[in-house]
Amino acid sequence: TVGAATPTTARQAAADPREKEVRELIDRYFKSWSNQDLVRYGQCFMPQAAIQLIDPNRGLITMPLAPFLQSQQQAHQASPNQMTETPETVKIRFDAELAHALVYWKLVDGERLEYGYDHFTLMKSDGNWRIANIVFYAVKPPKDANPK
Repeated sequence: TVGAATPTTARQAAADPREKEVRELIDRYFKSWSNQDLVRYGQCFMPQAAIQLIDPNRGLITMPLAPFLQSQQQAHQASPNQMTETPETVKIRFDAELAHALVYWKLVDGERLEYGYDHFTLMKSDGNWRIANIVFYAVKPPKDANPK
C-alpha cells in the first residue's frame, strides 16, 4: 500500500498551491451559508461582485452583492427548516489572474432536495481569493436522490 500512495502524494505535490486556498474559500462559502452566518458568507465575495441566477424559465437575473445577501437572509428566515448546502463535486482551473471553480451542489431543506451548479470566477484581493462573479442554477435531482 505504500507504493499505491506514492502517485497520489506526487500529484498533490505537483498540484497548484492556489488550489488549496480556493477549496478553503469554497468550503467557507458553503459552511457559512448553511450556518446562516451571512456576514462571513458575504466576506467570500468582492464588494463589487455580480451574482447571477439562471431561473427555471432560462432567464438571467443579475444582482449586486447587498440585495443578494438580503435575499439569502430572507430565504433562511422563510424556511421552517435548517437549510444546508454542500458541494458534491468541485473542479478548479486557473489562468493568469483568475481562478474558475465549477461546483455541483446539493441543498437540503427538510424533505426538499435541490441540486445545481455554481460557476465561480474568483480573484485575489488583499492576498485572499474572493468571488468576483457567480452564475448558479438548479438542475433535476439525480434518480437516486434521498434526503437522508
